[in-house]
Amino acid sequence: MNQVFRTLTSWTATITLLSLVAACSAPKPPQETAQSTATPTQNSDNNSAQESTLKPSPLPLAKITYNTGEVVSVKDKNLNLQFTVNGTREHPGKGVIQPNPGNKWIVASTTIANKGQQTQTISVVSFELIDSKNNQYEVALLAGALEDIKSPTGKIKPGDEQRGEIAFEVPEGTQGLKLLFQPNRNACEALASKPKASETLNCEPVAVKLK
Repeated sequence: MNQVFRTLTSWTATITLLSLVAACSAPKPPQETAQSTATPTQNSDNNSAQESTLKPSPLPLAKITYNTGEVVSVKDKNLNLQFTVNGTREHPGKGVIQPNPGNKWIVASTTIANKGQQTQTISVVSFELIDSKNNQYEVALLAGALEDIKSPTGKIKPGDEQRGEIAFEVPEGTQGLKLLFQPNRNACEALASKPKASETLNCEPVAVKLK
């Protein structure tokens, strides 16, 4: 009887010892480490992609800044326009259509006259706003949908002029606002990699200081 008991005790101790050795020698699962290092990288990539899509293409710097009310000529081989900023106003919004909290809508009244021989098409990408810190603001399309804001964009026939307003959303307290107008923007960006082809285009934006 004692012999059987000693045999069972010996086998039990041996099995327990083997289990402990196997547990100590087994590799640790890397799942937690992999997840903790992969997640920030993924989020960083996604944030970078979103930021890059939100940023507008930078316009070249304007050499001259004009004042509100000045008539500015914009000319090149196929273009002959006169551009004027008539004035600005702050729009409070209407109903559920409002600027974001902490922001306001600045609306610039403009007149574009076509003095050339070809019909010209003006789009919203021709306009941009910058502040004293060179922050860029694109046209606020939501504000532009309001009934009392008539856009100056569209086709302008030779000899005609088009008057309208462009709205921008900026933070409260923003200072040093300038309206940039570049009617050739799409063509200039398309030919940016072909300097010789873009020599006939006037790619310098008109900068007008807003009051």
